Amino acid sequence: MATKDFNSNDDEAVSTERGRLYRAALNGDWKSIKDITNIQRKITKKGETTLHIAAAANQKEFVRNLLRTMIKDDLTAENTVGNTALTYAAATGNVNIAKAMLEKNHKLPNLGSGIKPLYMAVSLGHKQMADYLYPQTKERVREWNDKEQAKLFITCVRSRLYGVALQMLDDNSNLAAAGRSDGETALHVLARDPSAFVSEIRPWLKLKHENSKQSQANELFKICLQAYRDDVENLNEASVISLVLFDAVEAGNVDFVVKLIRFDFDLLWKTRKNKSIFHIAVEKRHESIFNILNEIGSIGDLIIDRIEEDGSNILHLAAGLAPQEKLNAISGAALQMQREILWFKEVEKVVSPTFKEMKNNEGDTPYVLFAKNHEELRKEGEKWMRNTAEYSMVVAILIVLIMFPREKADGLKDSPNLFPVFLVSSAIALFCSSTSLLMFLSILTSRYSYNDFLVWLPVWLMIGVASLFIAIAAMMVSFTASFWSDIRSHQELPLILVVIGFFAFVPILCVLLKYRLFVDIVRSTFFRFRKRQHLL
Repeated sequence: MATKDFNSNDDEAVSTERGRLYRAALNGDWKSIKDITNIQRKITKKGETTLHIAAAANQKEFVRNLLRTMIKDDLTAENTVGNTALTYAAATGNVNIAKAMLEKNHKLPNLGSGIKPLYMAVSLGHKQMADYLYPQTKERVREWNDKEQAKLFITCVRSRLYGVALQMLDDNSNLAAAGRSDGETALHVLARDPSAFVSEIRPWLKLKHENSKQSQANELFKICLQAYRDDVENLNEASVISLVLFDAVEAGNVDFVVKLIRFDFDLLWKTRKNKSIFHIAVEKRHESIFNILNEIGSIGDLIIDRIEEDGSNILHLAAGLAPQEKLNAISGAALQMQREILWFKEVEKVVSPTFKEMKNNEGDTPYVLFAKNHEELRKEGEKWMRNTAEYSMVVAILIVLIMFPREKADGLKDSPNLFPVFLVSSAIALFCSSTSLLMFLSILTSRYSYNDFLVWLPVWLMIGVASLFIAIAAMMVSFTASFWSDIRSHQELPLILVVIGFFAFVPILCVLLKYRLFVDIVRSTFFRFRKRQHLL
C-alpha cells in the first residue's frame, strides 16, 4: 500500500511539473521553471515537447534560453503526428526562432515524418519564413516524388508566394505543367486570382519594385504557359488552356484572359457548354471582359450570335439576375435595379435586332425574362426608395418649420453684419428644403416602372438629397448668426451656452451619413460603364 501511495504521489508531481512547463512555455516565463532539471520533455498527450509549445506560442526569448540547455538531437523530437518543433515555428512565421533552431541543428528543415516546415510556412502564406526555409530544404525537395513537389509548388502559387514558386521552377521545369491529384495546375490558380495581374495591362497600378508580386506572377504565368505551347493546335473543352480560360472569365480576371488571347487568338472561339467567354461575361456581369468585343470587330458579332440549347441568346443571359456578390457591391435595391437595367441595355446595343424578340424554349423574349427575374428586386427598390424619401422628407419638413418664423429676423436688424447673413442663409435653407420636399414627393408618387429606375428616380433622389444637404448647411449658418448675435448682446451669458451652440451642429452628421448615398447615386447615374481600349 505504501508503494502504491508513493507511485501516486510521484505521478502527481510529474503531472504538476508538466503543467508548469506548459504554462511557462506558453507565456514565455523562463524564471518560473529554473528549478526544474529536465525542461525539454514531452508535456502533452499529443507528444509535444516544451520546445514545441514555446515555438507555437511565438516565445522567442524562451526558445533561445531553452536551446542553450539542449543538445543537437533534442531538436529532432516529434509529436504523435510526426511534426518537429520547427514545423510549429514555421506556422508562426517567426524567422528568428527558426534561425535559432537551425543554428543548433542545420538538418532540422528536412527532418520529421509529418508536415515539413517549408510546406507549413507556404500553406499559411508566411513569405519570409518560406524564403528562408526553401534554400535550406531544396536539396531534399528534389528527392520528393512528383506529386509532393507539385503539391508544394501549387500551394506556393495559391499562397501568392511567387518568388518561391519561381525558384522551384528553376530547379524543376516540369512543375510548370504539373497538377495536383484533382488536376489543378498553377495556371488554374492564377486564373482565379484577378489581383495577381495588375501591372502590365493597368500601368497606373504598377509597383515601383521590380521584384513585386505582380511582376513575379507575370513571369510565373509566362513560364507555365510555355509548357502548353505544343498543345495549342489540339485545344478542346477538356484541355488545360481552355479550362483556365473559362476559370479566368468566371473570376473576372480580364488581364489573364487578355494574356491568353494574345497567346492564341483562336481561344476567342472556344466555348464551355455552348457559351463563349462573352456569354459568361454577360451572365457574371464582368464588363471589362465584355468590352473586349469593342476590339475584335465583326468577329465578335459571329461569336455572340451563338444560341444555347434552351434557345436562349446572349440577351437572355443579360436578362438574368446578377450574382449576389455583384448586387451587394451596390448600395440600395433601387440602384441595384438601375444597374441591372443599364447592363441589359448595354448588351442590347451589340446584338442583332432579331435577338431582341427571339423567344427561348419556354416562350420568353429577353424583355419578358428580364421582368420575370427582376420583379422581386423592383419591389425591393420601390420599398427602398419610399423609405429613403419618407425619412428625408421628415428632415426637410423640420427645416421648413424652423426657418419659417420671422421673430428672430426682427431681432437681428440692429446687427448690420449678421442680419444679411441670417437673411440669405434662411432663404437658401427654406428654398432648398422646399425643393427637396418636391423631389421626395415626386418619388413617392412615381409609378416605379423599370424605366423609372433608369433615370428619373435616381435623378429625383440625387436632387432631393443635394438640396437637403444645402438646406442643412444654410440652416447651420443661419443658426450661427442668430446665436452669435445673442452672445454679443448678452455678455453675462455663461460659457455653457457657447458649448450648447457647438452641439447644435449635430445635424451636420445627417450630411455625413447621406454623403455615401449621394456619391453612389451620381456614380451610378453619370459614370456607368467605362470602356477600356487597346486591351489586345
